Amino acid sequence: MVALSRARVSNAMLRLGASGVVSIVATSVVGHAWPLYWFAGLVGVVLMDRAIFARVLAEAERGKPPLRLWRLAGWTTAQSIYGNVLAAMLWFSTYLPGETLAMMYILGGLANAATTLRFSHALSIAGAGPTIAFMLGLPLADYSLSGANALDLMPLVAGLLVLGFGVNLWRSLLASDAAQAQAEAAVLRERQAAAAAAAAKSDTIQRMNDELRTPMAALIGAAEHLRRAAASPQARAHIATIVQAGEVLKLVLGDLSDLDRLENGELSIDAKPADPRDIARSVVAAFRPAAQDKHLELFLDLAPDAPALVEMDALRVRQVLFNLLANAVRYTTHGGVRVGLSVQPSQMQARALLSFTVADTGAGLSRSQLALIFGRGRICSEGEGPGLGLGISLRLAKLMGGQLQAKSELGEGSVFSFTLDAPVIAEAGAPRAA
Repeated sequence: MVALSRARVSNAMLRLGASGVVSIVATSVVGHAWPLYWFAGLVGVVLMDRAIFARVLAEAERGKPPLRLWRLAGWTTAQSIYGNVLAAMLWFSTYLPGETLAMMYILGGLANAATTLRFSHALSIAGAGPTIAFMLGLPLADYSLSGANALDLMPLVAGLLVLGFGVNLWRSLLASDAAQAQAEAAVLRERQAAAAAAAAKSDTIQRMNDELRTPMAALIGAAEHLRRAAASPQARAHIATIVQAGEVLKLVLGDLSDLDRLENGELSIDAKPADPRDIARSVVAAFRPAAQDKHLELFLDLAPDAPALVEMDALRVRQVLFNLLANAVRYTTHGGVRVGLSVQPSQMQARALLSFTVADTGAGLSRSQLALIFGRGRICSEGEGPGLGLGISLRLAKLMGGQLQAKSELGEGSVFSFTLDAPVIAEAGAPRAA
């Protein structure tokens, strides 16, 4: 009923326009103004029809039961009878082609009924029944009144032929509607299945996150205690490695949870005043044990003009920088890694363009790998290079309004840069609020 009502409402003005043209032609054919009077009445009928089906459409979309079908069928029948009165005027006019014009008008009415009422068999019969009766009755009445002239039946024969084609067209439209309904139902089922799978995946990730965070926090806490109590520098270094591994595992768990929230559009940015220099220092400090274990140099370059406080989501900025540095240390076997923080003037006042860079002397990435990551936003697998963390960092950077870029060649290392335009709260050297 929704599709039928929408069709009746949408083509109401088209029906009025076509009927208006026909009524003007009919006025010149019959030689009096009755077709114009008929059209004036039709305007009210069509507008009433539009209002009725607009109400049916609104109630159907709200889930309310529509008007009783027999009432709609009765209204449709009455409207069809009134509409075909013009065909009788044309048929019995003194103008010779009047019968042809009348038959064309009747066939147009059948086409309108077949297209707009096909969604309901009852209303199709209610609308097409009177029209078919006029199509059959007018030639037969003319035949009986004119003294059984066989030529008067020729329009009837032509109309029946066209009616046969119309029935086939109507059946084709019904078959097409059924196929479309089946396709839409299949798409809906697939969407529901995908939503259920996504919900199950989210629930699994959340459960895994919750189950692992508590023992992981206990493990890291115990390792920190052992590191403080360790007597030898070598023991403290080994325990620091355990702590670092635990922190990285916590980051991976957070990345899994964030990836799920990013895909579901549930992750939001919480911007607050934060010191970008402290973020860089804390991330570098977290990776010093891992870099020392691999005999890598780890440098930190902070621009002296870097602002003391900017408004940004410190947690997400730290996460992006953490992932970049994790990949750099992980895939660098010799040489070192250099982390930098620089600042450039923004195009807007009271803002700064922060640039965090991570440069390494590792294996590097090929152009195809960079295209997979940045060109298509794809997260590489373990064998291809930087994986889950880099893909999440790319999405987080976009979510914060920043950019994540990379320059790399195989065998020549990589340089990843994360730029972010942020409001400046306190310039470099400004005292912090107590």
